[in-house]
Amino acid sequence: MSSGRTHLFATLIALAPGFAAYAQQNTDDGWQLGADSEQNSAQQQDDWGWEDDDWGIEETSAGLPVHGFAELALGRRTESSPYHDALSLGDARLRLETSYQWQEISFEAKAEGRYDAVLSDWRGRIRELSAQFSLGQQFDIKAGRQILTWGTGDYLFLNDLFPKDWQSFFAGREDEYLKAPSDAVKASGYFDWFNLDLVYSPEFDGDNYISGDYFSFFNPRAGGVIAPQPGFNAKRPSGDEWALRLFRNIKGKELALYAYDGYYKSPEALSAEGVPTFSGLQTLGASIRMPLGSGLFNAEISHHRSKEDGKGENPRIPNSQWRALLGYEQEVITRLTGSVQFYLEHTQNHAALLANSPFPDWEAEQNRVVLTNRLTWRNQRDDLSLSLFTFYSPTDQDGYLRPALDYRLDDNWSMSAGMNLFFGEDEHSFFGQFKDNNNLYGRIRYSF
Repeated sequence: MSSGRTHLFATLIALAPGFAAYAQQNTDDGWQLGADSEQNSAQQQDDWGWEDDDWGIEETSAGLPVHGFAELALGRRTESSPYHDALSLGDARLRLETSYQWQEISFEAKAEGRYDAVLSDWRGRIRELSAQFSLGQQFDIKAGRQILTWGTGDYLFLNDLFPKDWQSFFAGREDEYLKAPSDAVKASGYFDWFNLDLVYSPEFDGDNYISGDYFSFFNPRAGGVIAPQPGFNAKRPSGDEWALRLFRNIKGKELALYAYDGYYKSPEALSAEGVPTFSGLQTLGASIRMPLGSGLFNAEISHHRSKEDGKGENPRIPNSQWRALLGYEQEVITRLTGSVQFYLEHTQNHAALLANSPFPDWEAEQNRVVLTNRLTWRNQRDDLSLSLFTFYSPTDQDGYLRPALDYRLDDNWSMSAGMNLFFGEDEHSFFGQFKDNNNLYGRIRYSF
C-alpha cells in the first residue's frame, strides 16, 4: 500500500474524534438533544395528542442527533495470488447517522463515504434513508432505502431473498455489511390470527456478487479460475420484486410462511448473448424456531422455482431446487455458545441438467450438503469475544473457516481481527474456487 493511501486512512481516523466532539458540543449547547430530547420523546409517546398547536400537530425537536463512526480496515492475502495484489481490504470509512420525528412520521438516515485502497477509488453510499409511519391501529409502513431480512439461518439464506454483499463478507468487513440495502416499501400488519410483512421493490436489487475485482472465481467457459479487471457487470432485469412473510408466535413457537416473486439475487444465468444475468425466480417456504432442551431449535424449508426453465433443460438457466435447513444453538458452558446447522440443496431435473450441460463434470451434485458450526466465547466483562464459524460440505469436499476476535476498548474505540480461509479439492466447487483469496484482516473503529 502506498504512503498516499496510508495518509488518507490516517486523516479520516484523525477527523473522527474531532467531529464527535463537535457533535457532542452542539448536542449539549444548541441542538436540545440527549436527556431533554429523550424526555420530550417519552412525553410524546405517552401523551399522544398533547401539546398540539392550532393544526393539531405535535411540536417536535428542531435538532438532529448525529451518530456514526470512523473506521480503518486493512486486509492481506495469506498467499500470493496470480490475479490480485496482496492487499485484500483497504477501507477508510466515515459513517453519519441521524433520525428525526415529524408529527407521527419517523425518518432514519445513514450515509457513509470511504476510500477503497483495493480499487484506488472513493465510494459513497446512502445505506438507509427511510420514513416510517402507522396507518390506523394495525398497519405500519416503512418506505425508502432500508435493510431487510428474515428467516432462521445463520449465514444461510433460504427464504431471505433480500440483497447480500458477498464481497464485503469475504473481505472481512463488519457483519452488518453482508446485508445490502433495498429500495422498497414494507407494509407490516398485525391481526389476531397472524402478522404479515409485505415488501415491494419497484426495481430489482441484486447482490454485490463476486465479479473479479476483489476476488477470483471459477468460470467453466474459461476452463478455470479468472479475475476480470475491472469486475464484470451482469445484465440486470428491469422488473420488480415482491416478498411476503406471514408469521405468528404460538406458545413460544415462532412460525412463519414465506413467498417471493422476482429474480435470482446473483447472476447465475447467461443471456442468449452469453452475458451473465439474473433469471426469474419464485419461492415458497416455511420456518419454525422453538425452545428445545436447554437451547433453541430451528428448521426452514424453501422451494425455489426457476421461472424460465421449469424442465431443467436449459443449461444457461439455474434449475429449480428444494432447500432445507435444521439448526440448534445452546450455551455449552458459561459464556461459551455453540450452534450447528445442516443445510441441503436438492436440484430438480438433475439428469436433464447433465444431459444438456456443456460442462457436466463441473455441475454441482444433485444433493449438496453443507454443515456449519459456530462457537462464540465472551469474557466476563463482555468486552472481548472470540468466535469461529465453519462451513464444510461433505458432498463437495470443500469448506470455509471464519475465526474472529472483537475487542471493545471503551465506549468509543473497538477493534476486530479475523481470517477468511477457503479450502477444497476442486477449483470448480463452491468454496474451492476461492482458495486463492484466503486473507486476514484487522479493523479499528471510533464510534461517536
